[in-house]
Amino acid sequence: MTGPGAWPLVIGTAGHIDHGKTALVHALTGIDTDRLAVEKERGITTELGFAHLDLDVPAPSASGAGRGAVGAAGEPAGGPRRIAVVDVPGHERFIRSMVAGATGLDLVMLVIAADEGVMPQTREHLDVCALLGVRRGVVVISKRDLVDDDWLAMLDEELTGFLAGGPFARAPRVAVSARTGAGLDELKRVLARELADLPPRPTAGVFRLPLDRVFSLKGFGTVVTGTVASGAVAVGDELVVHPRGLTARVRGLQVHGAAVERALAGQRVAVNVAPLAVDDLARGDVLAHPGALTPAHLLDVSLHHVAAAPRPLPARSKVLVHHGTTQVAATLVLVGATSLAPGADGLGQLRLDRATPLAALPGDRFIVRGFQAMANHGSTIAGGQVVRAHAARSRGDDHAAVVARFAAAREEERVLLEVRAAAAAAPTAADLGRRLGLPADAVTAALAAPVAAGDVLAAGSGATTCYLHAAAVAALERQLLALLDEGAAATPPRPELPREELRQRLPAALPARGFDAVLDGLRGRGLVTIAGEAVRRPLTAPAPPLSPLEADLAARFAAWALEPPRPKEVAPAIGKPEPAVKAALDKLIAARRLVKVKPDLYVDAGVLDALEAKLRAYLDAHREITPLAWKDLTGTSRKYSIPLAEHFDATKVTLRVGEIRRKR
Repeated sequence: MTGPGAWPLVIGTAGHIDHGKTALVHALTGIDTDRLAVEKERGITTELGFAHLDLDVPAPSASGAGRGAVGAAGEPAGGPRRIAVVDVPGHERFIRSMVAGATGLDLVMLVIAADEGVMPQTREHLDVCALLGVRRGVVVISKRDLVDDDWLAMLDEELTGFLAGGPFARAPRVAVSARTGAGLDELKRVLARELADLPPRPTAGVFRLPLDRVFSLKGFGTVVTGTVASGAVAVGDELVVHPRGLTARVRGLQVHGAAVERALAGQRVAVNVAPLAVDDLARGDVLAHPGALTPAHLLDVSLHHVAAAPRPLPARSKVLVHHGTTQVAATLVLVGATSLAPGADGLGQLRLDRATPLAALPGDRFIVRGFQAMANHGSTIAGGQVVRAHAARSRGDDHAAVVARFAAAREEERVLLEVRAAAAAAPTAADLGRRLGLPADAVTAALAAPVAAGDVLAAGSGATTCYLHAAAVAALERQLLALLDEGAAATPPRPELPREELRQRLPAALPARGFDAVLDGLRGRGLVTIAGEAVRRPLTAPAPPLSPLEADLAARFAAWALEPPRPKEVAPAIGKPEPAVKAALDKLIAARRLVKVKPDLYVDAGVLDALEAKLRAYLDAHREITPLAWKDLTGTSRKYSIPLAEHFDATKVTLRVGEIRRKR
C-alpha cells in the first residue's frame, strides 16, 4: 500500500479510560485492537493494540515537508499510504503501556468523550505527549451522538482553556461518533493533512528497536515488534539484546504484515529473531547492532516538572523512569539546584541500578513518574531529554556547568565535548560513537577539524586511534614534567626515570598510545630527552668541554652517520690506544653525544634523531613501513638497518607486526 520511497508514519491514541479510543480505532480501521480475553471481558484496553489505516497522504516535497508536493493535476503527489496505528490503554494502572505506546508516535489522537470532558488521565496523557515530544496532535471529541450541539459548544470552550499553552493548543478538533460514523470522514481528511505536513524522520544513526511485544508464531518461532527508534535493520543482520547482552540474528522482517528486506526509523516492524525463545525476551528490551551502543546507568538529563505537581521537586527523589518501552526504578538528582518548582525546567541526573541500565542516547525522551497519583492528574511528575549517556556522577556546581554545555551543544560540538570530558581516558571513535549514537566514521569526520587545529591530539592509527583534548594533554604534560623534576630533586637524585614507571604514575585510564603521543610531544619541543627506556629533563648546565680525542671521535661518528665501524674497530682505524678510545666513547655516550643502539653499534645522536624524524614522517604518510622501504629510508645494508629498526621498536616509536612496522 505504501509507495516506494514513502516515509513511515505512526499514529496513536491517548485519553482517559472508556472515552472510546478502541472503538474509534475500530471505526477507522475495521480492526479490533482488544485482542486479550481480559480486555473483551472487562471492556477496557489493558495492553497496547495495533492496527493500520489507509490514507491518501502526500509524499514529502523536496524541502522535506509533505505540504506543497503536488502532481501534474495539482493534487497531492503519491498515493494511498498505510499508516500504523497504536491504541493505548487509558487506565492509570496501565500508564506504563501508554508511555510505551506513545514513544515513537508521529501524531497523537487525544480522545475526549463528549459526555464526560476532561478527566484525570486526559491530563496525564496530555503531559506524557508533551514530555515525549510528540510531533503533531489532533483532538478527537468522541461519542458525539450522546450530546446536543449546545453541550458540544460548551465542551469546545472548556477545551480551549484546558489546551491553552500546551502542545495541542492549536491542534484541530473533530467531533465523531464511532457508533454512527459521524465525523469519521472529516477525521481522516484532518489526519491526512496533519501527517502530510510532517517531515520524514531521520534514518541516520545506530539501529535501535525498543520491544513492545514478544510472541511465538507457528512456523516462524520468536517474533518481536516495536517502532524503530533510529537507524535501519536488514534481514540477516546480527543483533544484541540490551541490556542482557544476548545475541540474535534477523530471520525475517514484516511491516504491516508484508515481508520486507529492510526496515527504517519510524516504521512499526515485526522481527523474526533466531535462535532466541520467547522467554529470553521481554517488553523493554532493545535490539541493536553489535558494538553500536552500551547501556548506561548514569544519565545527565534536562527536565520539565509538570505544572500540575502539588509541590516542588526535591533535590533527590526515588522515581520510575519510562524510556522507550522500558520502565526502571531510579534516583533522580537535581543538578545545580536544590528544588524545581512545578512548571519549571532544570537539569538533573538519573542514577539507575547497574543491573538495569538503559540503552539511551543523547536526545532521547523519557518520562518520570512518582509512586503516588496526584489528585485529578495521575503520577507523571516530570520528563525531558537525555543530555549525556555514561555521565560522571554529579558533584557540585562544576557538573551543572558541564551538563549545561552539553545541553546547549549541537551534535558536532558534542563529539568534542565528549573528548574533553573523557580527559585522560582518550576514547576511540568507536567509544565516542557508542556514547552518541553515531557511526565511528562520522565521529572521525567531526574530529578532523579539531585535530588539524591542535584542539585534539590523535594518537595511534586506524580504528585504534584515540583522542585527547588539548586540556587533557596539557595536564598530562604538567604531571610528566613534575615527576621528572621530583626525581631530579630527590635524595639520592634520579635525573632520569624509566618510561614504564612514568606511565604507571599517570592516570590508569590513559592508553599506552596516548602516553607515547604526549611524551613525543614533549620531546619534540625539547622539554624532555629520551634514550632507550630512560626519560629525563634536558641538561641545563653547560656540558663540559670535550678533550681533543673526544672531539675527534664525535666528528668522526657524525661523518660515519648510520654506518660507523664497530667500537672495537675504532682504535685501529684512527691509530689511537684502545683504552683511551674506549674511555672517550664511554664519555660521549654518557654525555648523549652518541647512542648505544646495540653493544657493537654506536650512532651519533643527531644522526639518529634525524632518522627518527624521517621515520615518523614516513609512518604519518603511509601508516606502516616494509623492510624494503626501511632499507631505502636508511640507505644502509641489513647489517645496520635491522639493529636500527629494532632500536626504534625498543624505544616504542614503532611496533613490529610480522615483517612490517607501524607507528605506536
